[in-house]
Amino acid sequence: MNNLGDILRETRQQQQLSQSEISEDICSQSTLSEIEHNKYIPNTQLLINLCERLAVDFDDLCLVGSFQICREKYFNQKAASFYHKRNYQQLQAFLNRPTVLEMVQNDQQTQAYYFYLALCSLHLDRGFDKAKEYLKLSLACSTNGRKQSTLTRLGNITLAYVYAQQGLKTSTFDQIKLAFRHLEKSNYNENLNLLFYIAALSYFHISKFDLAIQTLEKGIKFALSNDSHSMMINSLYLMANIAEMVKEENVGLTIKSYNIFNSFIRQPLYEEAT
Repeated sequence: MNNLGDILRETRQQQQLSQSEISEDICSQSTLSEIEHNKYIPNTQLLINLCERLAVDFDDLCLVGSFQICREKYFNQKAASFYHKRNYQQLQAFLNRPTVLEMVQNDQQTQAYYFYLALCSLHLDRGFDKAKEYLKLSLACSTNGRKQSTLTRLGNITLAYVYAQQGLKTSTFDQIKLAFRHLEKSNYNENLNLLFYIAALSYFHISKFDLAIQTLEKGIKFALSNDSHSMMINSLYLMANIAEMVKEENVGLTIKSYNIFNSFIRQPLYEEAT
């Protein structure tokens, strides 16, 4: 699945929506059909409109799998269910139940427990200070071995995102560097795709658009090389929004120089003048 049309079609079908429902007031159904069959590459604004109709969210930091928060199988399943349904309010309430907390025993479970609390805080109240506190508690439980776990990398990159939201550029760069350290030595799983996306999103929030595009391009290559399309639609949506922001703010960034970007999104004329 290396084409934008395939990715859009799969996203639409996962939501059980028809082409007419997605294209209404955005483009003709025939145009959407041509996009989905890779016969037409949309421009940035059309792609943004389609992604918004598909409810793609910049800040939906979505895990592919789940992590165990305690020894009790039922509690782990319950937490995973709340998370994958995006029911962060119920997940937060569930995690704060004394009966759940009592079951959290080892360092790995504690690390996952605080990581989920951090995600709840980010999604529910944009409480960056509270999320930062939970992420630091999560990372404090990580093992000190050379090989970082996926969860530790996710904790570092999510902390980078929090720092970016707070405008702390140096801390953002430091956490991104930690998240990617010796990544080539890690065994692949789809949650690692998130590293590139959240790093790009962090760069985006501190207006480092060139770094954001570079990271998205690397992330797409990384996912495709591992036969995955996880976070692909989010990455393309972010790419398109960066392109529009570059145009609006007249930032000197030549997006057309990025090969993967050009293969997915038709370039508007303004970029030729940069």
